[in-house]
Amino acid sequence: MIIIRGCGHDSHHKKPCNIKYHEIPSDYLFLLIKKTAWVYLDGSKEVLPENSCICFPPGSTIHYGCDTPDYNDDWIHVLFTEESAHLLEELQIPLYRPMVPRNLHKLSDHVRLMSDIYLTGASYKEQILDHMAQAFLYTLSEELQASVEDDPTQKYYASFSSLRTGIYNNPSIRHSVAELAESMWLSISHFQHLYKQFFGCSCQQDMINARLTQAKYYLTQSEMSIRAISAVCGYENELHFMRQFKKFEGVTPSEYRKQTN
Repeated sequence: MIIIRGCGHDSHHKKPCNIKYHEIPSDYLFLLIKKTAWVYLDGSKEVLPENSCICFPPGSTIHYGCDTPDYNDDWIHVLFTEESAHLLEELQIPLYRPMVPRNLHKLSDHVRLMSDIYLTGASYKEQILDHMAQAFLYTLSEELQASVEDDPTQKYYASFSSLRTGIYNNPSIRHSVAELAESMWLSISHFQHLYKQFFGCSCQQDMINARLTQAKYYLTQSEMSIRAISAVCGYENELHFMRQFKKFEGVTPSEYRKQTN
C-alpha cells in the first residue's frame, strides 16, 4: 500500500522563495516543478527547468527555491509499505535527480485529484489514495520512457510545453491561435498540427480545458459566486461560462458544486 502523508496542487509563491527542510524527512517527496527553479543535490546547486520533477527519498536533504516571483509546483509526501516498496525500482523512477517527463500536465492532473480526495472525509479515503498514487507512479514511468529522440519535431517540444504551462497557469488571458503560432514563427496549420501531436488535443480545446479546470477548482475550494468565477477564469460573461461548462462537463456550475461538496 502507498500512504499519502500530504499533497498539494498548484502551490504558488508570489515572491522569490528559498525552501529548506530543517528536519530530515522519513518519507518520499515528489515535487512537480512548473516554473524554472533550483535545488541543492549533494551540496551542488542545480537548475530544474519548468515542467520537470524530482523525487527526494527518505533521509535526503531537501533544499530548493526560485529566484523570480510566482514560483509554482505540485507536491506529494508518500510512504511505501513493504508490499509496495518495489514499485520505484520496478518502474525505473530515479531518486534524487531531476526528471523531465513528456507531459507534466498529465501528472499534475493526478495530483489535483489526489489533493481533492485527501481533503475530504471519504469512507474509503486511504484505499482510493493508494490506487491514485499507484496511477501517478505508473503515469510518471510512462512519461519518462516516452522517447522523442527520433522525432524531427523534438526541437519544438520544450517551447510548446512552456507555452502550455503559461496557458494553464493563466487561463484568464485570452489568446488567439494565430497569435500563438506567430510567437513561435510557425504557420497556423503547422502550429496546430504540432500542438495536437504533443498534447492530444487542439490548442483551442486546451485553452477551454484550462479555464474549466480552474473553474472546477474554485467551485470546489471556494465560496466565490458563479459570476465571480466566470470573470476570474476569463469568460466575457456569466452566460457564456455556464453554457460552455455544461457542454463539456454535462452539468451546470451550480450542479457541479453541489455534487462535489
